[in-house]
Amino acid sequence: MAIKYTIGVDAGGTHSTAIAYDEQGKELARAEAGQGNINADYEGGIDHIASAVNEILDKVDGDCQRVLCGIAGLSVVGGAAEVAATISSKISNLPTRAVTDSLLALYNGLEGADGALVIAGTGSVVNGLQDGRLISVGGYGNLLGDEGSGYAISVAAMKEALLKWDRREESSLIKLFTELFDVDEMNDCNAKFYKMANSEVAGMAVKVAKLADAGDQEAIEIIRQQGLLLARDIIICLDRYEDPKPMRVALTGSVLANNEMMRSIIEDEVKSSYPDVVFSISNGENARGVLFDKSNDYRYFTNHSHH
Repeated sequence: MAIKYTIGVDAGGTHSTAIAYDEQGKELARAEAGQGNINADYEGGIDHIASAVNEILDKVDGDCQRVLCGIAGLSVVGGAAEVAATISSKISNLPTRAVTDSLLALYNGLEGADGALVIAGTGSVVNGLQDGRLISVGGYGNLLGDEGSGYAISVAAMKEALLKWDRREESSLIKLFTELFDVDEMNDCNAKFYKMANSEVAGMAVKVAKLADAGDQEAIEIIRQQGLLLARDIIICLDRYEDPKPMRVALTGSVLANNEMMRSIIEDEVKSSYPDVVFSISNGENARGVLFDKSNDYRYFTNHSHH
């Protein structure tokens, strides 16, 4: 008797990870492919997702029941059913569902329970799930939002350093950036900054956080401000729930996983409005979200034979 399994795909801005799970939730196989952000590159993203799934279909001797794809950029592009049908047509017409990468992360982080998931890595977003209804706060990208993200922390630190430079004041942030950019003066950093990819900008936040951990007041203030902005977004999400409100909040993404100071600032602030809130750190593979997806809304190409 052939083994029955499902496939979850976490298609992000840098790479796509597909993982097959048996009915007990045990991992059977995994495959990696290129970036899956369909807003950045629609055709390319879909091809990468399909190639990761097809690699698993070749590896696993069994019967794949369905494929859940959490796709970066889907919220911008829209047309989830059409995206799912297009992917299905490239993976033997298997039943396929396309959701935002943040909803997939929510299924995984809360293991199917109601609550909120806060993602802060390169960008940031707060998503709440209550009775199947998704509440989204923030997530508007690096120019319009992404509070508390690596990108926002780096930009805030850079702005502060430039202000200190204009005032000709001493600043540990000036020292940090002139060393990072390998220049003599702060005003030589700008040209280099504007040439950086978003992920590179976000990567500098680690250095700002290290300064804060070492007790530097300027850096601490930047982490504090960004933490408070992310806390504000969490409170907005909690405000928008119906009563009784789910009080679980899972934190994920590189900034929150690695920055204890930021986490404690966020937790204290949110608890001042909602004392019963319970925080957890969600790690692990978001592809696992397929195990907790209760939707029946899977699409496949009916105008082909289903096999």
